Amino acid sequence: MLLGGALAALLFVQVDQHLAALAIGVFSLFMAYWTSPLRSGPHVPLAAAQARAREAAGKHVTIVLWAPGDPGSARLQAAIRSPREDLVWVNVFKDPAAHELLTRYGGERMLPLALQGEDAAHIDNVSELFAFQDEARRPGSPGDGAAPDFPADGEPGDPRP
Repeated sequence: MLLGGALAALLFVQVDQHLAALAIGVFSLFMAYWTSPLRSGPHVPLAAAQARAREAAGKHVTIVLWAPGDPGSARLQAAIRSPREDLVWVNVFKDPAAHELLTRYGGERMLPLALQGEDAAHIDNVSELFAFQDEARRPGSPGDGAAPDFPADGEPGDPRP
């Protein structure tokens, strides 16, 4: 991203379009930062997120696994800017247990991944997240607000593919 932006800015400088070169340079720097795995964002360790979900049994806390550089994660975080009591963000690059859990559900192609109770879903936008939360809050739904516990590999009831 950064290299492509620098080359485009250099091209615009060559044709005396300094304002366009500046705009492309600034945009490229921003996008390089936004997609960098080094970018900080909301993060709670997975163990703490699961404990919070268990403690808030009646409030249905949703755990969202996300990663810097993932476009879906970036869109979801941009849409939900303020902290919410019903959402806990877990950066899979900062937490090996979260990365392992994500791998069980299909890997990085499943980002952002929402977990609530025993339910999990790939979320593309805010409306899907809210629909997922509403489904888990319905009486009789399988999600009980607790963090998912997984049986060992191959045991009956193993939700992994």
